[in-house]
Amino acid sequence: MKKRILILGGFGFMGKNTNLAFVDDDRYEVINESRRTECDITNLAQLKEKLVEIKPDIIINAAAIVGSLNYLTTYAGDVIHDNSLIYLNLYRAVSEVNDKTLIINPISNCAYPSTIDVQQENLLFDGPLHKSIQSFGMPKRLGFITSECYREQYGIKTMNLVIPNAYGENDYTNPDKTHAMNGIIMRMIQAMKKGDKEFWVWGTGMPIREWVYMPDVARLLKLIVDNEYYDLPNPINVGQENGISILDTVLIIKEMLDYHADVFFDSSKQDGAPIKIVGSKLFKEYFPEFNFTDYRVGIKNTINYYKNLI
Repeated sequence: MKKRILILGGFGFMGKNTNLAFVDDDRYEVINESRRTECDITNLAQLKEKLVEIKPDIIINAAAIVGSLNYLTTYAGDVIHDNSLIYLNLYRAVSEVNDKTLIINPISNCAYPSTIDVQQENLLFDGPLHKSIQSFGMPKRLGFITSECYREQYGIKTMNLVIPNAYGENDYTNPDKTHAMNGIIMRMIQAMKKGDKEFWVWGTGMPIREWVYMPDVARLLKLIVDNEYYDLPNPINVGQENGISILDTVLIIKEMLDYHADVFFDSSKQDGAPIKIVGSKLFKEYFPEFNFTDYRVGIKNTINYYKNLI
């Protein structure tokens, strides 16, 4: 019998990539749900109806209200409210419909404290979040705590995977909603097409970030499900422990586009935490043979995607 995999947020950035990883494997029946299919996770009754109808064996929770730093602060109240409800309603619905369903939560690394440079799993609650992302990061912490509480009371099994800043194909085209590197790539392509001789980076360009190619995350999710790696440390980082500055990232993209423009920095835009590098010790221990896509290859694929789209 095929395993039924429900991807919540199935038409977003992570959801689309995850669907592509599973869709051609006839061992699985993949169902994508989101608000566009009348599955609003912030509506508990609506979510319960979907779970009764679908009867999933596994739920991959790719649902989130996302956006740029500007978006997360401008709409901070809405962001923290809706993202918190996503976790609270998901676990309540699963506990009432089928508490044997496995939940996989890919959690953003902005849940880590802003005061640490290399984010190790045992430091998840070891300090405050950066103010610029607290509306998004705090619900991610809540999601982890909620999963632990429902495990204790209802026995619901959860895997929490901490994901660094992601980039790649199938993201939004709205620069205020897309992920950071994708936004840089998209805005640079647009500036190049317009013949602009200046390119403005949002912020100082100084923060250090670790990036992960989203198709790699999707490939990892499938590897976990294929092999039933359901007893991993909780949480576990999807980490390479390799950071690069925003400025250096911009210069690589500029070089790969062969874009001849001067780079300037709009320091009126927020930088966020100065350093966000994801510790890799546990990941390398449990996935020693997993190979991440080369940084330049992933950027090239993303550039080609946006060139064909905008």
